[in-house]
Amino acid sequence: MPGVDDGAVTLSESLAMIRRAKEQGFRGIVLTPHFYPDADMASCVAENQKILTALKQAVRELGIEIYLFLGNEVFYSQETLAQLEKGEYTTLNNSRYLLVETMRHSLDCYSFTVFLNQLRARGYIPILAHPERYEFIQKDPNILVRLIQDGNLAQLNLLSLIGHYGSTAQATAEILLTHNMAHFMASDAHAPKAYDRFGAALEAAKKLVGEKRVAKLLEENPQRVLVNEKIETMEPCYYEEVKKQKKSLLGIWKKQLQIG
Repeated sequence: MPGVDDGAVTLSESLAMIRRAKEQGFRGIVLTPHFYPDADMASCVAENQKILTALKQAVRELGIEIYLFLGNEVFYSQETLAQLEKGEYTTLNNSRYLLVETMRHSLDCYSFTVFLNQLRARGYIPILAHPERYEFIQKDPNILVRLIQDGNLAQLNLLSLIGHYGSTAQATAEILLTHNMAHFMASDAHAPKAYDRFGAALEAAKKLVGEKRVAKLLEENPQRVLVNEKIETMEPCYYEEVKKQKKSLLGIWKKQLQIG
């Protein structure tokens, strides 16, 4: 969305991003400008729709065959639920699926869980954006198991798999992906260069879970969201950390004696 938040600044930059996405094989993009309740990024749905309409026209004039849809990436706060009921931000393509994010550090997990419960009680399906980047999930990935069992979904940033957000986020993304704790993978692109490493990230994902699973997260599940259909999920697996045993010099010496 050109000129809305921390993404594309101009229409030309937005079109460059769309062109790069098309070159990488994307057939559709859900544009999800941030919605921060108490900040400048509390973008208006009506204004976003106008920008999207103009963007679609520009894309058609350039002959780029790609579908564009509107949503928001909604930052959790005490006011978020009331603002949803007022229509101040939108779900993904007006479906019951809502992309949400929260603080990466110092999160009150209880209040956030209550918020997710309230969303589901109203018929919405929360999708947690980039869970691999949250400190509370990095420390304990099994928190996400419980959130998924409650009925929430999770969307990884694809570039996390190649260390774009650091080694901790990468390791966590690998855990989530291989333990059925991811239902979508997204570009989270903020500039055209984000697509330069998409191929490498895609290959990393395929090595971890195979082409069929990757296609489900990148194609099948997103398509279901766009038409407001139910996502078929796999049972999430609890992660058990494998701690490396520290070898003492005495232990190595004893082993050498036994071999000798």
